[in-house]
Amino acid sequence: MKTAVHTRQAGLVVQGETGDTLAAIDKAQLAEWLGRYGYIVLRGFACDVQGFSDLVRAHSSRISLDPARQFHDKEGKVLAQKVDAGSDAIGLHCENGNSPFWPDLCWFFCTQAPAVGSQTTVCDGAAVYRDLAPQMRAALLAQDIVYTRSVGAELWKNYVRHAADGGAETSDTRTCFERLLALVNGNMNTQIELNADDSVTYSFRTPAILHRSPFSPGLPAFANSIFGPSFNYERPRITFADGTPLPEAMRSALDDVCRRHTVDVGWQDNDIVVIDNARVMHGRRRIEDTRRTIYNALSYR
Repeated sequence: MKTAVHTRQAGLVVQGETGDTLAAIDKAQLAEWLGRYGYIVLRGFACDVQGFSDLVRAHSSRISLDPARQFHDKEGKVLAQKVDAGSDAIGLHCENGNSPFWPDLCWFFCTQAPAVGSQTTVCDGAAVYRDLAPQMRAALLAQDIVYTRSVGAELWKNYVRHAADGGAETSDTRTCFERLLALVNGNMNTQIELNADDSVTYSFRTPAILHRSPFSPGLPAFANSIFGPSFNYERPRITFADGTPLPEAMRSALDDVCRRHTVDVGWQDNDIVVIDNARVMHGRRRIEDTRRTIYNALSYR
């Protein structure tokens, strides 16, 4: 295998050579790369959707999911979920970073690279933090941000079925809700209420500047979902912990800094991208090539 930096600031491209296999990459090596570079592009390895799922399993203690996405197969043998979020550009975010179910790792597998545009973007939150003005850093460190949204019954119950029950059906709403609360496991930063129509409303509190990457612990990073998408979901209300909304001038200034550190993955067929989801945000340019085919998986270290 050959390695080369993806950009001057972050990212590593690991190029497979003749005879190299994904199985040769052990957990310690992957973790070391993520700690140094934030995200990895695995390129030139023989792989299919099942092989991608096997790679995710080999490097994960627990699998997560997006309950609004469909699995590649109906039996759960393949972990991959097809990325399907319309054709518009998608703002930078950490996957599930606006919810209490925030996985450590975000995985992508591209079986058909786009011929034009349509690129997934990545942005190293550690580089963004270093580039923030001192006053902006202070403002973001002064108090947490809070995401509040309602989620329909089908979506949150689907998450519980996979996360708590291994795919088993749970028809009783109260029992399913108790299992949802158990998944939160007493997290004081999360409040969840069951509504009369069986939807739930949650509030999730988290720092805008994270220091909790399992791969680069203590490294400050502007890693969150204040610019993130709401495809398939209600748009969350985003405030500071004291209830005040984030000022538009602050959002605009943060967007300017993030744009300076946002780069395209540069997809090639059969590329795999592994992202430290507590440090590196990702997004998407507008889809111009509808043949683009990308699968996603989420997991914990």
